[in-house]
Amino acid sequence: MANPKQRASDQIESTSSVVSLFGDPRADDYAEDLLSIYYDGAIGINKKGEIIFINKTASKITGWLQLDAKGKPLENVFQFCNDVLEQSYLKIVNKIIDSGNTFGPIKKHLIRTKKNVDILVDFSISPLDENTVILMFHKLSAINSDKQRPLLYQFSHDTLTRTPNRNTLQQSITHLHNDYKYRDKTYSVLLLDIDRFKLINDQYGHKTGDQLLQVIAERLQFIIRDKDNLGRWGGEEFLCMLPDADLDTACKIAQRLCNSLAEDPFKLDNETIPVTLSIGVSNFPEDGNSPEELFRVADATLHQAKQNGRNRIHSSQQSTGKIFSVGTLLENALKEDRVTPVYQPIFDIFTGQQVAEEALARIQEKDGSLIEAHSFIDAAIELQMVHRIDYQIINKMLSRCSENFAYSKNDLPHFVNVSADLLRHPQLVQELLQYAKLKCEECGHSECESKPIVIEITEQELLGDMAEVKNLLAPFIEFGIPLAIDDFGSGYSSLTYLADLPISYLKFDGSLIKRVAYEDRARKIINGIQKMAESLDLITIAEHIEDQKTLDVLRALGVSWGQGYFSAKPAE
Repeated sequence: MANPKQRASDQIESTSSVVSLFGDPRADDYAEDLLSIYYDGAIGINKKGEIIFINKTASKITGWLQLDAKGKPLENVFQFCNDVLEQSYLKIVNKIIDSGNTFGPIKKHLIRTKKNVDILVDFSISPLDENTVILMFHKLSAINSDKQRPLLYQFSHDTLTRTPNRNTLQQSITHLHNDYKYRDKTYSVLLLDIDRFKLINDQYGHKTGDQLLQVIAERLQFIIRDKDNLGRWGGEEFLCMLPDADLDTACKIAQRLCNSLAEDPFKLDNETIPVTLSIGVSNFPEDGNSPEELFRVADATLHQAKQNGRNRIHSSQQSTGKIFSVGTLLENALKEDRVTPVYQPIFDIFTGQQVAEEALARIQEKDGSLIEAHSFIDAAIELQMVHRIDYQIINKMLSRCSENFAYSKNDLPHFVNVSADLLRHPQLVQELLQYAKLKCEECGHSECESKPIVIEITEQELLGDMAEVKNLLAPFIEFGIPLAIDDFGSGYSSLTYLADLPISYLKFDGSLIKRVAYEDRARKIINGIQKMAESLDLITIAEHIEDQKTLDVLRALGVSWGQGYFSAKPAE
């Protein structure tokens, strides 16, 4: 006999199957069989408000035979005993289809069966596709009605706040987006975070924290417009969809939400608890052309709101440096595979011979021109897109490394930057390593202790617990990929990395190299680092070599390798 968790999993999978069947009249019989395993009544309704499906449970509760109910207006079968609804079922059905929002849950209301018997039910109506909604309801008893919920409600709502859960919100916004994009309409998204909620939990206890989440959700729902849809995004975060709201309207609603919480503290268990919100705002089409882009912008603007002092809203209108327009450019380039590497030779400073090359990220414009990384990397960091850039660049670099060896047996090291952002996406790391293993097998490098690939890590990104750093880098180290520290001497350097990690290369901070020919202090710093590197058998690399004088000084200091425009510009 299946355990409860397995039954729940089977029910979710079965519900998904039913959803996919509603557009196919030939599948009605199968759908009936699937939905009939539930204790909840289920009624499918089309745009005309007509019943296209009713399961056996619904038939039994309402007293309507399945064949008799099909084709009937919903109000004939699911009859309220009084005027509970302000609108007709037909208007409600079409509003649900248009907005993608769930109607309800409506709790503890009387409906009348075909035999004129009044029964108590909970119910909700949710969208299935562009033509269909589903009404799910549950018969209640007078004793335990508060403990019962329709099956669809359980799957679609957060149990604590009784608001739509993350999965439901994602489905709703996808539905809304597709509809509004087709009709050339605008909508906005708010991402709300309760400021310093961990401190509230620590001070008042988790039970009070849970109660606070519930009353906050109730107040937020009271303030937003009727057409808006708010749900729990996760933890202390809520997400609110605002149909027909441009950026200015969305900011006004967000500010109203902020003000309401800040001006009126909550009272729980004889405690007065002040609460403030930080809110990030994004808008379609201004900030993105997909729900994923809007989520990302809302997350970035929320982060900026918290950085700016909390208890405030932030939108792309307030951002400087055109971060979101650059983010859109980058998003399109990633989707169209136009994030591409160029390769800069690395040469032996004393002989001038090329000894390696580094892959550098560029965006290729549709006219073939290239946008350098400094024009988009800040936006990529702010919008949490760096791991996607790294993934595409490393994949292409691995292909080039393999091709170079196939044509010329050239196994010079290929350097590439790896961000902490990528390292914290283990699935992407595993995919890259699998591809690297494949390419190494093709080249016959599988058994080599040291692979002709070098990953550069920047200390500024990896500052933190050394055990975590080791864990993040372990897959690369175990595969035999050498490590290089980039921007060493930038002011964030930690000598602990040199002691605890198997570093093979040390790259000087470029700003120091630019000063080394003209400032005695910079020369002394480079000289000190060089002596330390020699004692550790590390190869040193100087970037940004742009003139002969700089090259001469670096030779005198004993730096091993160099790269820069003076020697060679990056090329595809």
